Order: sequence, then C-alpha cells, then structure tokens
Amino acid sequence: MSESNRKRGTILACIVIAAATALMGCRSEEQNRIMRFEKGTYLGKPDQNLSDEQVNELRHRARAQEG
Repeated sequence: MSESNRKRGTILACIVIAAATALMGCRSEEQNRIMRFEKGTYLGKPDQNLSDEQVNELRHRARAQEG
C-alpha cells in the first residue's frame, strides 16, 4: 500500500469516526428538550392527573406506613 493510500485511509477513518460520534448525540430522548431555564419556573410537560383508583391506592399505602 502506498503512502498516499494510507493517508487517505487514515483521513477516511477519522471522518467516519467523527461522523459516528456526532450522530450519537442525536438520541431521540434528547430531542425537543428544554434548553433555556427560568429560575423558579417548571417548564417541563404538565403532570398527568391520577385516577380515583390511583389516589385511593396511594392513600392506602400512606396509611399503612403511618404504623
């Protein structure tokens, strides 16, 4: 293998590694996340309301912990 082919191979390998590294930062869970924050203000998605059954179950568990 000639010297110029080795250099091309090395450059190509570096480009592939750099592209793979850049693409790893594009995970779906990182998309559309909040990048600006306001002190004292929650900017995330609103909480879901609990059903009556879930609320009753939580009350039951809390009473059981009171001991």
